[in-house]
Amino acid sequence: MNNNKLRRLSPIAMAIAVICTNSSLALAAQEVKKIERVEVTSSRIKRVDIEGAINVHTISSSDMVRNGFDSVYDALMGSVAAGGAVLGEVETGSYTPGAKELNLRGLGPEYTLILVNGKRLAYYPMPFGGQTNFVNLDMIPTAMVERIDIQTGGASAIYGSDAMAGVVNIITKKGIDGHFIDAKFGQDTYGKGDKKSLTFVGGMKKDNFTFDYALEYKKEDALLSSDRPYHDSVWDNPDPDSNSEVNRSITVWAENTEYRNQYSEQYCNTDDNPHPQATQHFIKRSNYGPSCGWDETGDKLLRNESETYSVYLNSEYELSETTALFANGFYIQQDKKGRRNPFLWGHLGSFHGGNFWDPDIQNSDGGYGAPVKYMWRVLSDDEYTDDGLGRIFNDESMSFNFGVKGEVGEFYYSVGYSHANYDFADRYLSHTVAGNQFIKGEKLGEVNGIDVYRPNYKLFFGGATPDSVMQFMDWSTYDGNSFNDSVTADISGDLFELSAGAVQFSAYVEVMREGTRATPDDRILNKQFVGLTGVITDGERDRYAAAFEFLVPITSELSAEAAVRYDYYDDESQVGGAMTSQLGFTYKPTEQVVIRSAYGTTFRGPDMSSLYQGFSGNFATLNDRITADACRMLQSTQQVDGYNTDALSHTCETGQLDLTSANISSLQTGFETLSAGDLTLKEETGSSFTAGIVYEYSDELSFNIDFYSIKIKDKIKRLDSSYILDKLWLCQNGGENSDSELCGNMRERVKRYDENGQGIDRLGNAISGLAYTPHTIQEGYINAAERQDAGIDLGIRGTFDTAFGTFRYKADYNRVLKKKERIRAEDPLVDILDDQNNNDFKELGSFSATWESGDTSVSWLMLYKGKMWNNAVYGERQKLPAWIKHNVTLGYHINDDTRLIFTVKNLLNAMPPQDETFSNYPFYHGGRYDSIGREFSARLTYQF
Repeated sequence: MNNNKLRRLSPIAMAIAVICTNSSLALAAQEVKKIERVEVTSSRIKRVDIEGAINVHTISSSDMVRNGFDSVYDALMGSVAAGGAVLGEVETGSYTPGAKELNLRGLGPEYTLILVNGKRLAYYPMPFGGQTNFVNLDMIPTAMVERIDIQTGGASAIYGSDAMAGVVNIITKKGIDGHFIDAKFGQDTYGKGDKKSLTFVGGMKKDNFTFDYALEYKKEDALLSSDRPYHDSVWDNPDPDSNSEVNRSITVWAENTEYRNQYSEQYCNTDDNPHPQATQHFIKRSNYGPSCGWDETGDKLLRNESETYSVYLNSEYELSETTALFANGFYIQQDKKGRRNPFLWGHLGSFHGGNFWDPDIQNSDGGYGAPVKYMWRVLSDDEYTDDGLGRIFNDESMSFNFGVKGEVGEFYYSVGYSHANYDFADRYLSHTVAGNQFIKGEKLGEVNGIDVYRPNYKLFFGGATPDSVMQFMDWSTYDGNSFNDSVTADISGDLFELSAGAVQFSAYVEVMREGTRATPDDRILNKQFVGLTGVITDGERDRYAAAFEFLVPITSELSAEAAVRYDYYDDESQVGGAMTSQLGFTYKPTEQVVIRSAYGTTFRGPDMSSLYQGFSGNFATLNDRITADACRMLQSTQQVDGYNTDALSHTCETGQLDLTSANISSLQTGFETLSAGDLTLKEETGSSFTAGIVYEYSDELSFNIDFYSIKIKDKIKRLDSSYILDKLWLCQNGGENSDSELCGNMRERVKRYDENGQGIDRLGNAISGLAYTPHTIQEGYINAAERQDAGIDLGIRGTFDTAFGTFRYKADYNRVLKKKERIRAEDPLVDILDDQNNNDFKELGSFSATWESGDTSVSWLMLYKGKMWNNAVYGERQKLPAWIKHNVTLGYHINDDTRLIFTVKNLLNAMPPQDETFSNYPFYHGGRYDSIGREFSARLTYQF
């Protein structure tokens, strides 16, 4: 089979290094009569026949240009395997708004192994969702990328831990012929979001020395929601029943008064107390009355401002015809700025509530003096910064490896050392407890057991300056580091001949040390900031691995691939060693057909965060259905066993109670969640099965169809507060045995305020809130869950040569067929594929077409995301329509040295499907869609 046929026969497992090999090098290889062997992502055996037993999808650097992808992250998110939800930059309240993660098959970012030239990268120091480690794809230089290989399905027998959902291997440029300068400028359809980049890429070879380089500078402006008509005001809310009104941005909420809101008329943007945004307005709803605020919708962030510098170097020196020294690596620095828009709580310092007595408020009895339930204030970043961006991220990452490689007889070998490091810092303004006290002033006594204060309302309502804001705010900081060091050695080649050909093998050993640290400001952990919490992680461990792989030709048409690997963890966990294996077959009955299948066992050692997390805290608001049920019963019976009637009545009247549904009572309550690592966690185990066929009908048409099935057992899962509260409700209402160990464990995890509304927090501080509601929930990691996923991948492609030019097309489609899970080993497997809480896409597709003629080319890409549940109440949700985006790229060679490329991303300016049930900004699921809209870019490349 010639190279052209091989390329079309291998639509998924194509090694672009062969495609991109310079034709002169190919001729030279033919002259010396030596068959070139290459290494593919799904195997460590250097081989001639690239098509293997496992499906591998490849995105070349040329594909990235044609399809309008600006980065590795963009390219991977365009893959039909990337069906899982992510957080992204729009989730500015998350732990990781400065990072970008990949979620293959919807299993979670932690189950995809990210490699560069087969080497592991350092994790982002802050865990995803405060729980798991992942690689930040935004810190991979685009200019160094030659191709991206995506193997979906387990690959533990080849690469070890983490490769349960798949492997992404980023192959860098080598053997660059010439020097190139590339300048790019882009802007969106609204004249915002400027993007600029300048890149120098080149290489040279002299005698026995080869050197390649890539220098890149990128600058992206921030995007705010006000930059998009889709959500630049509260009146864009698609919910017809929403309260489309200016926000109560600065609020003093009092009880026993004519109106709940106080002091707006006296201090809200008055002549002697100006504010740059606030206006006085009146709200009839809930008897709020005179209010102070502005439309906060446009203040939200869509994309961080970022400035990135990177350098990539690769070199090789041939000591002899059979031995060479090699070294390559990259360094990248990224400075990002985002929005914080801090939310100030001005009451007694407790996140959960508590009130004080204001003697100057006119009460409903006609006198003066009323309890203030709480105060809040939104501090816009525009008030205390010059550019309106108050959150600052500084990231630095590097990865390099060097060693020696060569041939000994018929065997290929390499020995090398690699190092990866990631430094991270996050800085943002937060409300301090001391600042809170400064605003409230001195305690003036007590009324009915409530402390009396006369706060500085003028300061509270007034506009802030960079100096004045420090009277009640301060900069809180996070910093972190992660690293890995490894020494590896491998050898591959032909062992002996069989009648059908040579038995090929590889052997691989690895010694690695890795560590991670995330350290928040001490004041965060000690609750010196109001309503702020964090995550602290600190740990290191050693890992050792040995692996063998064999490729056995059984007949001229049938071959088998087998691999086995042993990993050993030298740390304080319970993992010890783990063995994984893989067996695959490739059958080629004709030149046009390849039938392939593979089965392998997989494992994943507990990540550093789940083991060495010293503390993880968060604040959440969820439905306390148990107390809500008690409120419903109180309405009908006037008393409830086990509850103080007066205390329960106050909770029901004061809390956010909703009894409109006949089936589900709702009482939205806020509480603190706690979690910590667990050294008793064991490894996750699983299996992966794939089977497929590749058929080349002609140059104009070839296709592949592959089935995959992924199982994960002993899945590490954090028992989140939602699960705990749901189980508690079932324990109380017969859904679970109330005397079971499970129910007892769930009860121990929830701490509630007593009948007097008093409680004790994790630091031993007295706190107050609504009687009987939760104030603290202890979450935690467990080896309990199981997950089963299955689906199909379909690819179709071809090339037409006509009198009008050359046409190329490519289509990829993924359909999820099975998604099941259980939380505990004793639970039944639950089918969640069509469950209304499943927020992963069931269908994904892409189609691209390119026309080339002479110096001109035109490319079109269509990305398809299938139907997704809307945001209605569970049980009443309906599917939103599919989301489709189009990219168009035009290329023109001005001369032999100069090329101009013009790209339009999201040609039709497609916005997320309108969801009338999604009443909160950004009015869509931020981890599934984006509202970036249409973008234009022009790119000039010059070779010198």
